Amino acid sequence: MAKRIKLYDTPIKAMRKKCLECSYDQVKEVRLCEVVSCACWPYRFGRRPDKATLDTLKEYYGGKP
Repeated sequence: MAKRIKLYDTPIKAMRKKCLECSYDQVKEVRLCEVVSCACWPYRFGRRPDKATLDTLKEYYGGKP
């Protein structure tokens, strides 16, 4: 079988790469990131955020959906 080449990342994986780029490729710094106002913040681990994280963000932003 021929190996498939990915032309692009999924949006969540692209956000993870952006977080790594922002922290100079330091995984620990991505984990410790405190920039909650960043749009990528809930996705910084490369997966969808859990309900508790989403609820916390809604509370932080004043209940906006």
